[in-house]
Order: sequence, then C-alpha cells, then structure tokens
Amino acid sequence: MSADLLVAPVTITPTKPLTPTHIKGLIWTDLMVKASAQLTGVRLVWNNRMATVTVQSAAFWRHLDRTEPGVDWSGESEERIGERYVRFHAEPREPEPRAIREYLARADEDGWIHPAGRRMLSRWRRQLDLLGVDNPGLADDRPLSMSARSLVQALAECDLLIDHCRFGGPVYLDGTRWGLPLRRLISGDGIPNYLVPILRELVPLIRPGRTFLLVHDDGITADYVLLARVLGVFGARVTRVPLSRVSVDGRNLSSRYGGWKGVTLADLSALPGTAGPDAYRLGMRLYFAGTLHQESAQSFRPELLRRCVGRAAGLLARAPSGSDAPTGPLLAASLSRLRAGRGYVDPYRLMTAVQGKRALPLTPLLRTICT
Repeated sequence: MSADLLVAPVTITPTKPLTPTHIKGLIWTDLMVKASAQLTGVRLVWNNRMATVTVQSAAFWRHLDRTEPGVDWSGESEERIGERYVRFHAEPREPEPRAIREYLARADEDGWIHPAGRRMLSRWRRQLDLLGVDNPGLADDRPLSMSARSLVQALAECDLLIDHCRFGGPVYLDGTRWGLPLRRLISGDGIPNYLVPILRELVPLIRPGRTFLLVHDDGITADYVLLARVLGVFGARVTRVPLSRVSVDGRNLSSRYGGWKGVTLADLSALPGTAGPDAYRLGMRLYFAGTLHQESAQSFRPELLRRCVGRAAGLLARAPSGSDAPTGPLLAASLSRLRAGRGYVDPYRLMTAVQGKRALPLTPLLRTICT
C-alpha cells in the first residue's frame, strides 16, 4: 500500500529524559500511525538528523566535551545527563559559532551523535518498547533527503527568502505574503535554525495525493504555521496537529528549565503496581490521549494515571478473543467513524471509544493498536 498519509512529528533532541509532554506527543503519534494504517497507507517520517543537526544538540554536546572531556557516558543515567542540560541553559556562555558549525557538520555529514546522546537514545528505546510505542528509528542513521544548499536554492526560487548573507547577515524565511513575520533560517554566522533539517527531510517527500500530518507541541505553533505554508508552496497538502504541553505542578515549562524529576517516562514505567504490561500500555494511552485531549490545559495527575491503568486492566479482562472478536473489516468501519481532518484516526476519539456503555471492543487487532 502506498503512503497517502505522512505523519511527521517534531523530533526530540536526545539531550534530556522524556517528559510528560514528550510522552503525550509520542503516544498520539503512535496511535495516529497504527490506527490510520487500517484505513490508508501511512508512513512515519522520523530521521534522527532532524534533531541532531540542530544548535540545541550541537551546543550542548560541545559544552560537554569542553567541560567534561573524560566522562564515560555509556553508564550515565538519563536524569544526570538531563540535569547537565538544564544547567547548560541556566549558565551564561560565550557564543562559539566556529565550534558549533564543526559539530553540526559532523552530525550532518557523518551521522555523528555524541556518546551522551547515544546513551539517551538507548534508554529511550527500552522505555518505548515497554510502552508499546513502535521504535520510530532511534537506532537508524541515514542522511537528510536534501542538502542545505539545495534547500536554500529551492526556497529562493520560490521567493521565500530574504538573504543578507552577502552582507554578512542572516537568511530569513519570508512568510509576509501570508501575514506572518520573518523567521531567521540561517544566522549571520552560518548556523541553521531547527526548521532547516525539517524542510530538508520533508520537501523531497512531496508527491501528488500525499497529505502531511505535522504533529507538534503548541509552544512552536508559529513556526509550524509557517512550515505548513512553505510546504504548501511546493505542492504539499498539510494538516497540523498542535498538542498542548503537559504542565507539572501547574508549571508549563520547556524541558530545558527542568521541573521533570519524578515524572519522566523512566520514572512512570518504574512505579510499583500490580498491572501487567498491556494494562500499563493501554492505561498510558487512556490518560495521555483519552484524558489529556489535544488542547487539555490540566497539569499532570499521577493519581488519575493510576486510575486509568486500573481501568485498562478491567477493559482487557473483558476483551473478546478468537472467534468472538469482530473481523478486520468491521474494525476498519468503526475506525473510519473516528477520523478527523484529512482522514487520520483521532487518538482522543479512539481512546474514548474503547470506554463506556457502547465501547469499541478491544479485539486482538485493536489491542495491537492500543497496547
């Protein structure tokens, strides 16, 4: 089946633990891909270089090499790496454009990832496996689909750039035709914004009949509105799915500011309880997709998550099996009624549909989607 729907979530830099906001995004993406694949051709677009060929990663890794050159990162905990990441952003530092460009070049040309980043990715793989989220390709390495030079040329040909590089200045992505402000794409020092590797991966994937589903947190909505417009100029059909961030203790902070201790994916997967792996997986989906809906503003509530896991155990105990289970075509018909936007299955509708008096039966096939 050809891919009619390309699900492209914003990638996560391997510099910190997975927080509740990350968990929500990963679960929503996983449900979209697995459920929508029952109705149409779906492809998940994930390339580690969209996250590693960024200043966010390169500057932190440069900092680690400069301040702790002899550390064996293979045994370091993700929490301690994350604590360094928080301190890095809290401390004043001198700009190092030449060093940053060298790190970006290694990541871009060779697929290099700092040992601390590789350690983080290995921890994520274990946690996502326990969560039942398909590995998006955390261990894979492949070049971005388009060179930076080719992208800049293509954007210029579409009159989407204001280029001051010949004057020693930055290059701006120009969205003023849509009433959007200029967005710096490349600094005067030649350092690209995080949108550059995203565009380098997505633009070559544009085909007639394809729809791009851009999944991102609502804190970067302005950038993704512009990104959707730019992709549209190249002929893409685009739907955005902005997800509200999950605040902790009423504080809605980026992970670079901390506040995630005790609520990371590693912490949640290690909580004591009697539920089995499937109940944990379904319960996490009932909470992060069925309770924390797309625009939910409520803070993370561990007691509510525990109730969701308990409810999941009950749903699984009553689930049909074997000849009692509805067939694949019947499930597809049910899922088709849960679609939203450009044809993808809405995770919130799906998770609410498996509960209640007229619950969608957790058949073996549906369990492969939800657990």
